[in-house]
Amino acid sequence: MNIDRLAQELAARLALTRPLVCLDLEATGVWVERDRIVQIATASIFPDGHVATWSSYVNPEQPIPPATTAIHGITDEMAAVAPTFAQLAPTIWDLLSGVDLAGFNIARFDRRLLAAEFRRAGLDDPMAGARIVDAGTLFVRQEPRSLDAALRFYGVQPDPATRRAHEANSDVADTLAVLVAQLKAYAEVPKTVDGLHDWLFPSNPNRIDADGKLVWRNRGFLEWVLRKDFSAEVKTIVRDALAGRFPVRGEEP
Repeated sequence: MNIDRLAQELAARLALTRPLVCLDLEATGVWVERDRIVQIATASIFPDGHVATWSSYVNPEQPIPPATTAIHGITDEMAAVAPTFAQLAPTIWDLLSGVDLAGFNIARFDRRLLAAEFRRAGLDDPMAGARIVDAGTLFVRQEPRSLDAALRFYGVQPDPATRRAHEANSDVADTLAVLVAQLKAYAEVPKTVDGLHDWLFPSNPNRIDADGKLVWRNRGFLEWVLRKDFSAEVKTIVRDALAGRFPVRGEEP
C-alpha cells in the first residue's frame, strides 16, 4: 500500500486541525504494567496532506516470550541491538507532542502502553489531551457483533424466502453459512473441532477459576518458598494455596 497516497486521501476526507499520528506497537505481551514495547511505527499526517513516517525496533530489556515472537516475528536477538525506550523517549516524545492519534484498538492498548513507558522513563505523557481516532472502535460501532453483521461482512446471501432474523431455525442456518465462509476465508484456522476450540479459547495453565477471571501471577514465587528455609506454618499456607485452599481472615491457619 502507498502510505503517502492513503494519508493524502485521509486528509481529504477527515478535517485535520493539527497533525494526526497513526501508530502501532509490537510488544512482549499485552499487560501494560508488565510488558514492554519491542517495535513502534508512526505515520504523521499533516493538515496539508503531507506525511512523515518513522519506525524503530526497541530493546524491551526483558525476554520476548516465544509465543509472542511467533506472532510478530521479533526475536530477542533483533531487539538486543536496538535502543531502549528510554533512549528513544525524546524522539518519540517530540513525535507525539501536540498531535492527535490514530490506530487500531489504540485506545485500549497502544495509548496505555506508551503512557506507561513514558512514566517508566521519568517523562510526562505527551499525549495528554490528544484526540483519538480508533479504527477498531469505529469498526465495532459500525459493524456490530451480530449475526446480521457477520452475514454482511462475509458476503453471505441468505435465502430471502426463508430468512427470518432472530428466528431460531433461520439463525442456525445462517450461523452454519457464516462458519463455512470463515473456514474458507482463513486458511490458518484449525480445521478440527478440538483444534478450533483450543485456538478460540486458549487455556491459561495459571488460571484459578474455570472462567479464567483469576490467574496465578506469582506461582513461581510460592514454589520457591517451598524450597527455601521458611517456617512450617508458612509452607503449610503455601501448599494449601497451591492446592486451591485459601486461608480465611480471622481463622487460625
